[in-house]
Amino acid sequence: MRRAAWVVAALVFCGAAGQGADREFSDVVRAIGDEFHTRPIRTPLFGFVNAFAAATHPGGTKHIELAVFEHLVTYDRSLPDNIRRAVGASWTPFIQVRSDRDHESVFVYLRQVGRDWKLLVVTMERAETAVMQLTLDADGLSRWLSDPEHHARHWNSQ
Repeated sequence: MRRAAWVVAALVFCGAAGQGADREFSDVVRAIGDEFHTRPIRTPLFGFVNAFAAATHPGGTKHIELAVFEHLVTYDRSLPDNIRRAVGASWTPFIQVRSDRDHESVFVYLRQVGRDWKLLVVTMERAETAVMQLTLDADGLSRWLSDPEHHARHWNSQ
């Protein structure tokens, strides 16, 4: 009986974590979906990733949202502008990289929310686009920014 109660509690927690997306994340996903007339692919059991992040804070990460679009045609040149409008003024552009030759773009936006930080990452390639939003604690972000390569390879080290 206790085991069943824990399973139900975990499922409720994972479901609530999956619905915690910010409006801006949803707006970016909607802008991409409208551009390509498609929806992001479903990622089975992604709620467990959030439960793991909430419990262990790997690399300072508290929450993750993810949307992946596959099998796309080359995007219109106005899509990055549409994404910027969807992100809104409360987010600060942190990194922007574009390769017109390869039709690849990466946009990273940053915003402080209380003591935490949110990163919104949009990567666009010829046939794939991914949108990820991370909620990071300030200490984890500071460690990551001090030596990103080391912390990418050793996310669980302090």
